[in-house]
Amino acid sequence: MACEVKEGENSGLIVEDLSVAHTKTDVELEDDVVPDTVLYVETESFFVNRKKMADLSPYFRALFYGGGKESSKKHIGIKGVHEEQFRILMEFTETLKLPLNRQNVLGILETADFLQLEKARLLCCKFLERELHLSNCLGMMAYAWQLGCSQLYAAARDVALTHLPAIASDEDFLYLSKESVADLLASDDLYILREDVAFEVTLRWATFDPSREDDFMELIGLVRPESLTLPYLTELLTRLKGSDPRAKLICKLNDNIPASWNAGRSLPRSRSRESLFMIGGPHDVDAQPLYQFNPRSSRWQCCAPFQRKKLTQYSVAAVEDNVVVTGGYFREIGWYCVDWVQMYQCRNKRWVDGPALQKSRRSHCSVGVGNRLYVMGGSMDEGVVDDMEVLLLGSDAWEEASPMVRAVERAAVVTMGSCIYVACGLDEMGEVFSGIQRYQMKTDQWDVVSRCPHPRYDFLATELNGALYLFGGLALRLDIETDEWTLLEEECLDRKFFTGCATASGQIYLLSEQKMKKAIPNMVLLDPYIDTCIEVDDAIPCPVPVHGCVTIRMIDC
Repeated sequence: MACEVKEGENSGLIVEDLSVAHTKTDVELEDDVVPDTVLYVETESFFVNRKKMADLSPYFRALFYGGGKESSKKHIGIKGVHEEQFRILMEFTETLKLPLNRQNVLGILETADFLQLEKARLLCCKFLERELHLSNCLGMMAYAWQLGCSQLYAAARDVALTHLPAIASDEDFLYLSKESVADLLASDDLYILREDVAFEVTLRWATFDPSREDDFMELIGLVRPESLTLPYLTELLTRLKGSDPRAKLICKLNDNIPASWNAGRSLPRSRSRESLFMIGGPHDVDAQPLYQFNPRSSRWQCCAPFQRKKLTQYSVAAVEDNVVVTGGYFREIGWYCVDWVQMYQCRNKRWVDGPALQKSRRSHCSVGVGNRLYVMGGSMDEGVVDDMEVLLLGSDAWEEASPMVRAVERAAVVTMGSCIYVACGLDEMGEVFSGIQRYQMKTDQWDVVSRCPHPRYDFLATELNGALYLFGGLALRLDIETDEWTLLEEECLDRKFFTGCATASGQIYLLSEQKMKKAIPNMVLLDPYIDTCIEVDDAIPCPVPVHGCVTIRMIDC
């Protein structure tokens, strides 16, 4: 199975490690700079400082101070690596810059892995994550697994899970191991329109090699028979001929029904699905409509409306299977901030009141993580605030948490793992703040992890496969761990501003473009892994502009 890096325009990139090092004394700096050892790789010589290299890599620490025969030598030959990749990595140890491109990244990664240069290895892996594509995700999965690049493997696997029908038609799929196919079929994150697809791809994989007959019986147990459609089964059985290799497998399945298919003997199984929920329309009407969008069927469904008149600048978040609206700007005689909290329960299809915020606010950020709702920043009637409060779903009061590094309003927010990221916004002076603020839930601490190269307020933010995406006049991707910004060159996103954004089933949805102070009911579908950026006019039945758009993960039992 080949691991290929997809060709494109931006084939070269110099990435830089921006990790902050502690301040060293002059003596320490001199000790780290003066070369005291010569390394020989093929025909080239490299003058290095032993202590500095040992600090950067366990490989060199063992080589120079491990007690072996090399520990006492000043001239050492390094075998198993090529001089070109070694030279680039030695330059990286001096400059912290790595000139990566699609031609050299695999060689540099393998050399960095051999030499245990973890910072360089991480930069290579992040480069490959940005190069993930439908055409290379299976090869990248195998390659990442071989090298132990867990994050690259997870990203490639996520692409496979959200694009299974497409990758199953690729030849690489036929060479996957039984364990890899089982891992995909068993995942709750597998995105397929119908269970028929799971049955079909299992048949295709098994018939590629006659020796996979027993493997087929194991894998087919991961398919949910109750969700197979009658038209699919009818067509399959009608077309089967005696010479068709699938016929033998179907006959064996008929004689040996998997235990997981027998009623009462199997564990509960489910497929997850993600739906978009969107609130929109004018704020001066009696109710603001709430709509649900199903990416599988591309259908919109009208839900119970948000019953608040003359309320704007509120924040919308998803907490478990609830859509939560907090705060806002309300007009009665005059305009003022409110502390209101209302929740739409997707299961019960009704709105309920939640505990009031500790502080009334508007133009703030809110985001759900697990069963907790976090509200931060925004403006009170007195001005911009930096405080944050947290609500445990089901409790009757909010709790205080650490304040942000910088008070901002009209910022964008997204979660990744156990961290919350607040992007840009307007500060208390009315100026655009360029920082990406990070809140670490485990330690209850804030810091600034990056600076946006094109800062603005009213960004829209979302997360896809571990990367942060920002939209607003342009499209940006940020890899947090390496602090690398990438400009997405998509014509349908250039100089365009949208009022809603969310990720569902491995794709990014941008809703209702704002043109000349007027919102239009269009939608842009962005899929970075198949080079797709499609704009659909009049795609939104909900009144615009969009005031909030979130993704709710549902489970089909």
